[in-house]
Amino acid sequence: MALKHLKVKSLAGKIFTSVLAFTLGIIVALAAVMITIYYVSYEHDAEAELAASAQDAARYLNATPSADNEPILEAQFSGLTRYTLIAPDGTVLYDSAADTTGMDNHADRPEVQQAAASGEAVTMRYSETLGTDTVYAAVKLDDGSIVRLSETRHSLLSFLGNMLVPVLVALVVAVVLVFVLSRVLTSRIMKPIDALDFANPLDNEIYEEMDPLLTRIDEQQRQLKQQNAELAQAENLRRDFSSNVSHEMKTPLQVISGYAELMKNDMVQPADRQKFAALIYDEAQAMRSLITDVLTLSRLDEAAFGDEATPVDLVATAHRVAGRLESFAAGQGVSVQVEGACALIRGSETLAEEMLYNLIENGIRYNHPGGEVVVSLGMEPVGVVAAGEGAAAWVGARRPEAGEVVVRVSDTGSGIPADLRDKVFERFFRVDKSRSKETGGTGLGLAIVKHAVIYHGGTIEVEESPTGGTVFVLRLPAA
Repeated sequence: MALKHLKVKSLAGKIFTSVLAFTLGIIVALAAVMITIYYVSYEHDAEAELAASAQDAARYLNATPSADNEPILEAQFSGLTRYTLIAPDGTVLYDSAADTTGMDNHADRPEVQQAAASGEAVTMRYSETLGTDTVYAAVKLDDGSIVRLSETRHSLLSFLGNMLVPVLVALVVAVVLVFVLSRVLTSRIMKPIDALDFANPLDNEIYEEMDPLLTRIDEQQRQLKQQNAELAQAENLRRDFSSNVSHEMKTPLQVISGYAELMKNDMVQPADRQKFAALIYDEAQAMRSLITDVLTLSRLDEAAFGDEATPVDLVATAHRVAGRLESFAAGQGVSVQVEGACALIRGSETLAEEMLYNLIENGIRYNHPGGEVVVSLGMEPVGVVAAGEGAAAWVGARRPEAGEVVVRVSDTGSGIPADLRDKVFERFFRVDKSRSKETGGTGLGLAIVKHAVIYHGGTIEVEESPTGGTVFVLRLPAA
Protein backbone atom coordinates (compact mmCIF):
# COMPACT_ATOMS: atom_id res chain seq x y z
CA MET A 1 0.00 0.00 0.00
CA ALA A 2 2.88 2.37 0.81
CA LEU A 3 4.56 1.70 -2.55
CA LYS A 4 1.28 2.27 -4.34
CA HIS A 5 0.84 5.58 -2.50
CA LEU A 6 4.29 6.71 -3.59
CA LYS A 7 3.29 6.39 -7.23
CA VAL A 8 0.52 8.95 -6.84
CA LYS A 9 1.56 12.31 -8.31
CA SER A 10 0.14 15.72 -7.50
CA LEU A 11 -0.95 17.64 -10.59
CA ALA A 12 -0.31 20.95 -8.82
CA GLY A 13 3.16 19.78 -7.78
CA LYS A 14 3.87 18.54 -11.30
CA ILE A 15 2.87 21.90 -12.81
CA PHE A 16 4.85 23.83 -10.20
CA THR A 17 8.08 21.85 -10.55
CA SER A 18 7.82 21.82 -14.35
CA VAL A 19 7.31 25.59 -14.57
CA LEU A 20 10.08 26.24 -12.02
CA ALA A 21 12.60 23.92 -13.68
CA PHE A 22 11.79 25.15 -17.18
CA THR A 23 12.00 28.83 -16.21
CA LEU A 24 15.26 28.42 -14.30
CA GLY A 25 16.73 26.43 -17.16
CA ILE A 26 15.81 29.19 -19.59
CA ILE A 27 17.30 31.85 -17.29
CA VAL A 28 20.59 29.97 -16.84
CA ALA A 29 20.90 29.19 -20.55
CA LEU A 30 20.03 32.76 -21.51
CA ALA A 31 22.51 34.16 -18.98
CA ALA A 32 25.31 31.94 -20.34
CA VAL A 33 24.52 32.93 -23.93
CA MET A 34 24.34 36.64 -23.10
CA ILE A 35 27.62 36.55 -21.16
CA THR A 36 29.33 34.74 -24.03
CA ILE A 37 27.96 37.23 -26.57
CA TYR A 38 29.08 40.11 -24.36
CA TYR A 39 32.53 38.57 -23.97
CA VAL A 40 32.98 38.02 -27.73
CA SER A 41 31.68 41.51 -28.53
CA TYR A 42 33.89 43.09 -25.89
CA GLU A 43 36.97 41.25 -27.16
CA HIS A 44 36.22 42.24 -30.74
CA ASP A 45 35.86 45.90 -29.79
CA ALA A 46 39.03 45.75 -27.68
CA GLU A 47 41.00 44.25 -30.59
CA ALA A 48 39.70 46.94 -32.96
CA GLU A 49 40.61 49.65 -30.45
CA LEU A 50 44.08 48.19 -29.93
CA ALA A 51 44.62 48.02 -33.72
CA ALA A 52 43.58 51.69 -34.05
CA SER A 53 46.02 52.65 -31.26
CA ALA A 54 48.77 50.78 -33.08
CA GLN A 55 48.05 52.71 -36.27
CA ASP A 56 48.15 56.00 -34.33
CA ALA A 57 51.47 55.09 -32.76
CA ALA A 58 52.90 54.10 -36.15
CA ARG A 59 51.86 57.41 -37.73
CA TYR A 60 53.44 59.32 -34.85
CA LEU A 61 56.69 57.35 -35.04
CA ASN A 62 56.89 57.64 -38.84
CA ALA A 63 56.74 61.40 -38.44
CA THR A 64 59.91 61.45 -36.28
CA PRO A 65 63.48 60.30 -36.93
CA SER A 66 64.09 56.59 -36.33
CA ALA A 67 66.75 57.37 -33.76
CA ASP A 68 64.12 59.05 -31.57
CA ASN A 69 61.61 56.13 -31.65
CA GLU A 70 62.71 54.55 -28.40
CA PRO A 71 62.74 57.79 -26.35
CA ILE A 72 59.42 58.82 -27.85
CA LEU A 73 57.84 55.48 -26.95
CA GLU A 74 59.18 55.70 -23.44
CA ALA A 75 58.07 59.30 -23.00
CA GLN A 76 54.79 59.45 -24.90
CA PHE A 77 53.21 55.99 -24.62
CA SER A 78 52.59 54.39 -21.25
CA GLY A 79 49.77 52.95 -19.19
CA LEU A 80 48.22 49.46 -19.25
CA THR A 81 49.08 48.90 -22.89
CA ARG A 82 52.43 47.28 -23.55
CA TYR A 83 54.55 48.87 -26.32
CA THR A 84 57.29 46.99 -28.08
CA LEU A 85 59.65 48.22 -30.84
CA ILE A 86 61.17 45.43 -32.91
CA ALA A 87 63.98 45.88 -35.44
CA PRO A 88 63.61 44.46 -38.98
CA ASP A 89 65.81 41.50 -37.98
CA GLY A 90 63.58 40.67 -34.98
CA THR A 91 65.74 42.23 -32.26
CA VAL A 92 63.66 43.83 -29.54
CA LEU A 93 64.74 47.48 -29.34
CA TYR A 94 62.25 48.58 -26.72
CA ASP A 95 59.60 46.98 -24.45
CA SER A 96 57.57 48.90 -21.91
CA ALA A 97 56.89 45.84 -19.75
CA ALA A 98 60.18 43.87 -19.83
CA ASP A 99 63.99 44.22 -19.99
CA THR A 100 65.07 43.86 -23.62
CA THR A 101 68.53 42.51 -22.78
CA GLY A 102 67.21 39.07 -21.92
CA MET A 103 64.48 38.84 -24.51
CA ASP A 104 64.52 36.39 -27.39
CA ASN A 105 64.54 37.43 -31.00
CA HIS A 106 60.91 38.16 -32.07
CA ALA A 107 61.30 37.53 -35.78
CA ASP A 108 59.40 34.24 -35.39
CA ARG A 109 56.39 35.80 -33.67
CA PRO A 110 53.21 35.42 -35.79
CA GLU A 111 52.13 39.01 -35.50
CA VAL A 112 55.66 40.22 -36.40
CA GLN A 113 55.84 37.97 -39.44
CA GLN A 114 52.35 38.98 -40.60
CA ALA A 115 53.02 42.70 -40.08
CA ALA A 116 56.33 42.45 -41.92
CA ALA A 117 54.55 40.79 -44.84
CA SER A 118 51.28 42.78 -45.00
CA GLY A 119 52.01 45.91 -43.04
CA GLU A 120 49.77 45.17 -40.02
CA ALA A 121 48.48 42.27 -37.93
CA VAL A 122 46.15 41.53 -34.99
CA THR A 123 46.42 38.20 -33.18
CA MET A 124 45.72 36.61 -29.80
CA ARG A 125 48.07 34.04 -28.36
CA TYR A 126 49.75 32.96 -25.17
CA SER A 127 52.63 35.24 -24.22
CA GLU A 128 55.74 33.34 -23.15
CA THR A 129 57.15 36.55 -21.66
CA LEU A 130 54.08 37.49 -19.58
CA GLY A 131 52.59 34.02 -19.16
CA THR A 132 49.04 35.11 -20.07
CA ASP A 133 46.68 35.25 -23.06
CA THR A 134 47.58 38.43 -24.91
CA VAL A 135 46.16 40.38 -27.83
CA TYR A 136 48.83 41.78 -30.20
CA ALA A 137 48.41 44.57 -32.77
CA ALA A 138 51.53 45.13 -34.89
CA VAL A 139 52.21 47.78 -37.61
CA LYS A 140 55.25 48.04 -39.90
CA LEU A 141 57.03 51.43 -39.80
CA ASP A 142 58.56 53.19 -42.79
CA ASP A 143 62.07 52.15 -41.74
CA GLY A 144 61.10 48.46 -41.67
CA SER A 145 60.89 48.12 -37.90
CA ILE A 146 57.71 46.90 -36.18
CA VAL A 147 55.79 48.69 -33.47
CA ARG A 148 53.65 46.26 -31.48
CA LEU A 149 50.96 47.00 -28.91
CA SER A 150 49.66 44.28 -26.58
CA GLU A 151 47.13 43.91 -23.80
CA THR A 152 46.44 41.04 -21.45
CA ARG A 153 43.04 39.35 -21.93
CA HIS A 154 41.03 36.99 -19.76
CA SER A 155 39.86 33.69 -21.28
CA LEU A 156 36.11 32.95 -21.45
CA LEU A 157 36.32 30.66 -18.41
CA SER A 158 38.29 33.25 -16.52
CA PHE A 159 35.79 35.92 -17.56
CA LEU A 160 32.90 33.73 -16.36
CA GLY A 161 34.76 33.16 -13.10
CA ASN A 162 34.98 36.87 -12.53
CA MET A 163 31.24 37.15 -13.27
CA LEU A 164 30.34 34.27 -10.94
CA VAL A 165 29.34 36.36 -7.92
CA PRO A 166 27.01 38.78 -9.73
CA VAL A 167 25.56 35.92 -11.77
CA LEU A 168 24.83 33.91 -8.59
CA VAL A 169 23.18 36.93 -6.98
CA ALA A 170 21.05 37.41 -10.09
CA LEU A 171 20.13 33.68 -10.09
CA VAL A 172 19.10 33.78 -6.43
CA VAL A 173 16.84 36.74 -7.14
CA ALA A 174 15.50 34.98 -10.24
CA VAL A 175 14.84 31.78 -8.25
CA VAL A 176 12.81 33.69 -5.68
CA LEU A 177 10.83 35.49 -8.36
CA VAL A 178 10.27 32.31 -10.37
CA PHE A 179 9.23 30.43 -7.21
CA VAL A 180 6.59 33.03 -6.43
CA LEU A 181 5.49 33.22 -10.07
CA SER A 182 5.23 29.43 -10.30
CA ARG A 183 3.10 29.30 -7.18
CA VAL A 184 0.76 31.97 -8.49
CA LEU A 185 0.59 30.39 -11.95
CA THR A 186 -0.03 26.91 -10.51
CA SER A 187 -2.77 28.27 -8.28
CA ARG A 188 -4.48 29.96 -11.24
CA ILE A 189 -4.23 26.80 -13.36
CA MET A 190 -5.56 24.56 -10.59
CA LYS A 191 -8.37 26.87 -9.46
CA PRO A 192 -10.96 25.75 -12.09
CA ILE A 193 -9.87 22.13 -11.64
CA ASP A 194 -10.31 22.28 -7.85
CA ALA A 195 -13.75 23.84 -8.37
CA LEU A 196 -15.00 21.00 -10.61
CA ASP A 197 -18.53 19.79 -9.88
CA PHE A 198 -18.37 16.07 -10.60
CA ALA A 199 -22.06 15.69 -9.85
CA ASN A 200 -22.73 17.63 -13.08
CA PRO A 201 -19.54 17.16 -15.14
CA LEU A 202 -20.80 18.80 -18.34
CA ASP A 203 -21.89 21.99 -16.56
CA ASN A 204 -18.31 22.94 -15.59
CA GLU A 205 -16.46 25.77 -17.31
CA ILE A 206 -13.03 24.19 -17.69
CA TYR A 207 -10.18 23.80 -20.15
CA GLU A 208 -11.27 22.18 -23.41
CA GLU A 209 -8.53 19.55 -23.00
CA MET A 210 -10.55 18.13 -20.09
CA ASP A 211 -13.79 17.79 -22.08
CA PRO A 212 -13.17 14.12 -23.04
CA LEU A 213 -12.52 13.23 -19.38
CA LEU A 214 -15.64 15.03 -18.15
CA THR A 215 -17.71 13.48 -20.94
CA ARG A 216 -16.45 10.05 -19.93
CA ILE A 217 -17.26 10.76 -16.26
CA ASP A 218 -20.76 11.89 -17.24
CA GLU A 219 -21.29 8.72 -19.29
CA GLN A 220 -20.12 6.53 -16.43
CA GLN A 221 -22.37 8.35 -13.97
CA ARG A 222 -25.34 7.86 -16.29
CA GLN A 223 -24.48 4.18 -16.60
CA LEU A 224 -24.16 3.84 -12.83
CA LYS A 225 -27.49 5.60 -12.27
CA GLN A 226 -29.12 3.33 -14.84
CA GLN A 227 -27.56 0.27 -13.28
CA ASN A 228 -28.66 1.36 -9.82
CA ALA A 229 -32.18 1.95 -11.13
CA GLU A 230 -32.16 -1.48 -12.76
CA LEU A 231 -30.86 -3.09 -9.57
CA ALA A 232 -33.54 -1.31 -7.54
CA GLN A 233 -36.20 -2.41 -10.03
CA ALA A 234 -34.86 -5.97 -9.98
CA GLU A 235 -34.90 -5.94 -6.19
CA ASN A 236 -38.49 -4.69 -6.18
CA LEU A 237 -39.44 -7.34 -8.71
CA ARG A 238 -37.74 -10.01 -6.62
CA ARG A 239 -39.51 -8.79 -3.49
CA ASP A 240 -42.87 -8.65 -5.25
CA PHE A 241 -42.27 -12.02 -6.84
CA SER A 242 -41.44 -13.59 -3.49
CA SER A 243 -44.49 -12.02 -1.93
CA ASN A 244 -46.72 -13.21 -4.79
CA VAL A 245 -45.32 -16.73 -4.64
CA SER A 246 -45.95 -16.86 -0.91
CA HIS A 247 -49.47 -15.55 -1.41
CA GLU A 248 -50.22 -17.98 -4.25
CA MET A 249 -48.99 -20.96 -2.22
CA LYS A 250 -50.80 -19.92 0.92
CA THR A 251 -54.29 -20.77 -0.35
CA PRO A 252 -53.61 -24.34 -1.57
CA LEU A 253 -51.57 -25.04 1.57
CA GLN A 254 -54.47 -23.90 3.75
CA VAL A 255 -56.88 -26.05 1.78
CA ILE A 256 -54.60 -29.10 1.95
CA SER A 257 -53.90 -28.53 5.64
CA GLY A 258 -57.60 -28.05 6.44
CA TYR A 259 -58.83 -31.13 4.60
CA ALA A 260 -55.92 -33.22 5.89
CA GLU A 261 -56.69 -32.15 9.47
CA LEU A 262 -60.35 -33.16 9.05
CA MET A 263 -59.30 -36.55 7.69
CA LYS A 264 -56.71 -36.95 10.45
CA ASN A 265 -59.31 -36.32 13.16
CA ASP A 266 -61.73 -38.73 11.49
CA MET A 267 -64.21 -35.94 10.92
CA VAL A 268 -64.95 -36.94 7.31
CA GLN A 269 -67.65 -39.37 6.38
CA PRO A 270 -66.38 -42.45 4.55
CA ALA A 271 -68.44 -41.47 1.54
CA ASP A 272 -66.66 -38.07 1.41
CA ARG A 273 -63.11 -39.29 1.85
CA GLN A 274 -62.55 -39.76 -1.87
CA LYS A 275 -63.90 -36.24 -2.53
CA PHE A 276 -61.58 -34.72 0.08
CA ALA A 277 -58.63 -36.71 -1.25
CA ALA A 278 -59.41 -35.42 -4.75
CA LEU A 279 -59.49 -31.84 -3.44
CA ILE A 280 -56.14 -32.32 -1.69
CA TYR A 281 -54.72 -33.86 -4.88
CA ASP A 282 -55.94 -30.94 -7.01
CA GLU A 283 -54.47 -28.37 -4.64
CA ALA A 284 -51.18 -30.28 -4.53
CA GLN A 285 -51.12 -30.33 -8.33
CA ALA A 286 -51.76 -26.57 -8.36
CA MET A 287 -48.81 -26.09 -5.99
CA ARG A 288 -46.72 -28.38 -8.15
CA SER A 289 -47.56 -26.35 -11.26
CA LEU A 290 -46.75 -23.14 -9.45
CA ILE A 291 -43.38 -24.44 -8.25
CA THR A 292 -42.58 -25.74 -11.75
CA ASP A 293 -43.37 -22.35 -13.27
CA VAL A 294 -41.32 -20.54 -10.62
CA LEU A 295 -38.32 -22.79 -11.29
CA THR A 296 -38.72 -22.28 -15.03
CA LEU A 297 -38.72 -18.49 -14.59
CA SER A 298 -35.68 -18.70 -12.35
CA ARG A 299 -33.82 -20.69 -14.96
CA LEU A 300 -34.85 -18.17 -17.63
CA ASP A 301 -33.64 -15.26 -15.50
CA GLU A 302 -30.28 -17.00 -15.10
CA ALA A 303 -30.10 -18.27 -18.72
CA ALA A 304 -29.48 -21.70 -17.30
CA PHE A 305 -30.91 -23.82 -20.13
CA GLY A 306 -28.27 -26.18 -21.45
CA ASP A 307 -29.96 -27.37 -24.65
CA GLU A 308 -29.56 -24.01 -26.39
CA ALA A 309 -28.50 -23.31 -29.98
CA THR A 310 -29.99 -26.48 -31.48
CA PRO A 311 -32.43 -26.70 -34.43
CA VAL A 312 -36.05 -26.88 -33.23
CA ASP A 313 -38.96 -27.87 -35.48
CA LEU A 314 -41.85 -25.83 -34.08
CA VAL A 315 -44.45 -27.67 -36.18
CA ALA A 316 -43.47 -31.00 -34.66
CA THR A 317 -43.28 -29.39 -31.22
CA ALA A 318 -46.78 -27.92 -31.60
CA HIS A 319 -48.22 -31.32 -32.58
CA ARG A 320 -46.49 -32.90 -29.60
CA VAL A 321 -47.89 -30.27 -27.21
CA ALA A 322 -51.40 -30.61 -28.70
CA GLY A 323 -51.19 -34.35 -28.02
CA ARG A 324 -50.21 -33.75 -24.40
CA LEU A 325 -53.16 -31.39 -23.93
CA GLU A 326 -55.66 -33.53 -25.82
CA SER A 327 -57.39 -34.91 -22.71
CA PHE A 328 -57.47 -31.46 -21.04
CA ALA A 329 -58.98 -29.92 -24.18
CA ALA A 330 -61.56 -32.71 -24.39
CA GLY A 331 -62.54 -32.10 -20.78
CA GLN A 332 -63.06 -28.40 -21.55
CA GLY A 333 -64.98 -29.14 -24.75
CA VAL A 334 -62.39 -27.27 -26.85
CA SER A 335 -60.74 -28.50 -30.06
CA VAL A 336 -57.07 -27.84 -30.91
CA GLN A 337 -55.78 -27.58 -34.48
CA VAL A 338 -52.16 -27.24 -35.65
CA GLU A 339 -51.53 -25.83 -39.13
CA GLY A 340 -48.16 -25.44 -40.84
CA ALA A 341 -45.52 -27.30 -42.79
CA CYS A 342 -42.18 -25.64 -42.02
CA ALA A 343 -41.12 -23.59 -39.03
CA LEU A 344 -37.52 -24.23 -38.02
CA ILE A 345 -35.74 -22.07 -35.43
CA ARG A 346 -32.50 -22.38 -33.52
CA GLY A 347 -32.62 -22.39 -29.74
CA SER A 348 -33.83 -24.45 -26.79
CA GLU A 349 -36.28 -27.26 -27.53
CA THR A 350 -37.31 -27.37 -23.86
CA LEU A 351 -38.17 -23.66 -23.87
CA ALA A 352 -39.92 -23.88 -27.24
CA GLU A 353 -42.16 -26.66 -25.96
CA GLU A 354 -42.86 -24.79 -22.69
CA MET A 355 -43.70 -21.67 -24.70
CA LEU A 356 -46.22 -23.37 -26.98
CA TYR A 357 -47.62 -25.43 -24.10
CA ASN A 358 -48.50 -22.32 -22.07
CA LEU A 359 -50.05 -20.53 -25.05
CA ILE A 360 -52.19 -23.51 -26.10
CA GLU A 361 -53.15 -24.34 -22.51
CA ASN A 362 -54.23 -20.73 -21.94
CA GLY A 363 -56.30 -20.86 -25.14
CA ILE A 364 -58.05 -23.98 -23.85
CA ARG A 365 -58.40 -22.82 -20.23
CA TYR A 366 -59.95 -19.45 -21.01
CA ASN A 367 -62.25 -20.65 -23.78
CA HIS A 368 -65.85 -21.89 -23.77
CA PRO A 369 -67.33 -25.30 -24.53
CA GLY A 370 -67.46 -25.81 -28.25
CA GLY A 371 -64.62 -23.33 -28.81
CA GLU A 372 -61.36 -23.96 -30.56
CA VAL A 373 -57.67 -23.13 -30.45
CA VAL A 374 -55.78 -22.82 -33.75
CA VAL A 375 -51.97 -22.89 -33.92
CA SER A 376 -50.71 -21.57 -37.27
CA LEU A 377 -46.99 -21.75 -38.07
CA GLY A 378 -45.01 -20.66 -41.11
CA MET A 379 -42.47 -18.35 -42.69
CA GLU A 380 -43.21 -14.74 -43.62
CA PRO A 381 -41.01 -12.27 -45.52
CA VAL A 382 -40.47 -8.70 -44.42
CA GLY A 383 -43.38 -6.30 -44.95
CA VAL A 384 -46.16 -8.67 -43.92
CA VAL A 385 -48.48 -6.88 -41.48
CA ALA A 386 -51.07 -8.82 -39.54
CA ALA A 387 -54.55 -7.45 -38.94
CA GLY A 388 -54.79 -5.39 -35.77
CA GLU A 389 -51.03 -4.97 -35.51
CA GLY A 390 -51.38 -1.25 -34.88
CA ALA A 391 -53.13 -1.92 -31.56
CA ALA A 392 -50.80 -4.77 -30.60
CA ALA A 393 -48.67 -4.84 -27.45
CA TRP A 394 -45.07 -5.59 -28.42
CA VAL A 395 -42.70 -7.41 -26.07
CA GLY A 396 -39.03 -7.89 -26.96
CA ALA A 397 -36.29 -5.94 -28.67
CA ARG A 398 -36.80 -6.84 -32.32
CA ARG A 399 -39.18 -5.90 -35.12
CA PRO A 400 -40.18 -8.30 -37.91
CA GLU A 401 -37.43 -9.08 -40.38
CA ALA A 402 -37.21 -11.08 -43.59
CA GLY A 403 -37.21 -14.85 -43.21
CA GLU A 404 -38.87 -15.04 -39.80
CA VAL A 405 -40.85 -17.89 -38.32
CA VAL A 406 -44.30 -16.59 -37.36
CA VAL A 407 -46.47 -18.50 -34.88
CA ARG A 408 -50.10 -17.49 -34.29
CA VAL A 409 -52.07 -19.04 -31.45
CA SER A 410 -55.72 -17.92 -31.62
CA ASP A 411 -58.70 -18.86 -29.49
CA THR A 412 -62.42 -18.19 -29.43
CA GLY A 413 -62.52 -17.04 -25.81
CA SER A 414 -63.69 -13.76 -24.38
CA GLY A 415 -60.51 -11.92 -25.40
CA ILE A 416 -58.31 -9.43 -23.55
CA PRO A 417 -59.25 -5.74 -23.25
CA ALA A 418 -56.94 -3.46 -25.27
CA ASP A 419 -55.82 -1.52 -22.19
CA LEU A 420 -54.61 -4.72 -20.49
CA ARG A 421 -52.70 -6.30 -23.37
CA ASP A 422 -49.41 -4.76 -22.29
CA LYS A 423 -49.81 -6.18 -18.75
CA VAL A 424 -50.70 -9.81 -19.45
CA PHE A 425 -47.00 -10.76 -19.52
CA GLU A 426 -46.40 -9.54 -15.97
CA ARG A 427 -45.92 -12.21 -13.36
CA PHE A 428 -49.11 -13.20 -11.50
CA PHE A 429 -51.20 -10.76 -13.54
CA ARG A 430 -54.71 -12.03 -14.24
CA VAL A 431 -57.28 -10.38 -16.47
CA ASP A 432 -60.14 -11.82 -14.40
CA LYS A 433 -58.80 -12.86 -11.01
CA SER A 434 -61.88 -14.78 -9.88
CA ARG A 435 -62.16 -16.67 -13.19
CA SER A 436 -58.42 -17.41 -13.22
CA LYS A 437 -58.64 -18.90 -9.75
CA GLU A 438 -61.51 -21.10 -10.85
CA THR A 439 -59.64 -22.36 -13.93
CA GLY A 440 -56.49 -23.12 -11.94
CA GLY A 441 -54.01 -20.85 -13.69
CA THR A 442 -50.78 -19.89 -11.86
CA GLY A 443 -50.49 -16.43 -13.40
CA LEU A 444 -46.95 -17.23 -14.62
CA GLY A 445 -47.63 -18.87 -17.97
CA LEU A 446 -47.45 -15.75 -20.16
CA ALA A 447 -44.45 -14.44 -18.19
CA ILE A 448 -42.65 -17.66 -19.11
CA VAL A 449 -43.73 -17.25 -22.74
CA LYS A 450 -42.38 -13.68 -22.83
CA HIS A 451 -39.01 -14.72 -21.41
CA ALA A 452 -38.79 -17.70 -23.78
CA VAL A 453 -39.50 -15.46 -26.78
CA ILE A 454 -36.83 -12.95 -25.70
CA TYR A 455 -34.45 -15.83 -25.04
CA HIS A 456 -34.81 -16.79 -28.72
CA GLY A 457 -34.36 -13.18 -29.91
CA GLY A 458 -37.96 -12.76 -31.00
CA THR A 459 -41.03 -10.64 -30.29
CA ILE A 460 -44.58 -11.37 -29.18
CA GLU A 461 -47.72 -9.30 -29.70
CA VAL A 462 -51.33 -9.59 -28.63
CA GLU A 463 -54.17 -9.05 -31.10
CA GLU A 464 -57.90 -9.51 -31.17
CA SER A 465 -59.20 -12.38 -33.27
CA PRO A 466 -62.13 -11.95 -35.71
CA THR A 467 -64.30 -13.96 -33.28
CA GLY A 468 -63.51 -11.60 -30.41
CA GLY A 469 -60.98 -13.93 -28.84
CA THR A 470 -57.22 -13.49 -28.49
CA VAL A 471 -54.36 -14.05 -30.94
CA PHE A 472 -50.77 -14.31 -29.73
CA VAL A 473 -48.33 -13.65 -32.59
CA LEU A 474 -44.72 -14.78 -32.14
CA ARG A 475 -41.97 -13.78 -34.56
CA LEU A 476 -38.71 -15.68 -34.18
CA PRO A 477 -35.49 -15.72 -36.24
CA ALA A 478 -35.52 -18.65 -38.62
CA ALA A 479 -32.72 -21.22 -38.41
